[in-house]
Amino acid sequence: MVCVVVHAVPGAWLMIAVFGGTSPKTALGLFVLVSLVFVPLFWHRHWFSGITMLAGVVAIFFIAVEPAPAHSLSRKAADFVHVLAYRSALQWQVQELQRQGISPAVVAIPIDGFGSMANGIAFDPTGEILLPAEKRSKSWLAAAAQTELVIEGLEARHIVGSYYSWFRY
Repeated sequence: MVCVVVHAVPGAWLMIAVFGGTSPKTALGLFVLVSLVFVPLFWHRHWFSGITMLAGVVAIFFIAVEPAPAHSLSRKAADFVHVLAYRSALQWQVQELQRQGISPAVVAIPIDGFGSMANGIAFDPTGEILLPAEKRSKSWLAAAAQTELVIEGLEARHIVGSYYSWFRY
């Protein structure tokens, strides 16, 4: 019956993952059920189906283990994808600032937002983006003045190297 529902209802796996992620016990039960029953069935059907089912099982596991969205594995993966996608645009902006003699070259690209809330990706070679506003240097504040990085309520997380993701309320 469950197998029919999963195949027949669009988004059934998403519903299982969402409801499974709300409780660690439920997620563990779904993890075991899917691992022992569905993955072998799908693997028998076709190896690629088995791999995708196994990826879903791993996703359910991580939803249960690391439920805080800001620090979750999925957020870190999304941030890394943003670095890959926006790296050339950020580097182009950095080169433009360096040509103008602005140092440090701090740039930011807003990716998403609604109203006063926004999030994006930034390049900051100094790492001062992680400091409280009153501890940032004057040169950093001057360089970041043309970006969203100097607005009150900014939260930043390190991704890799000089790349950071930021969120503003």
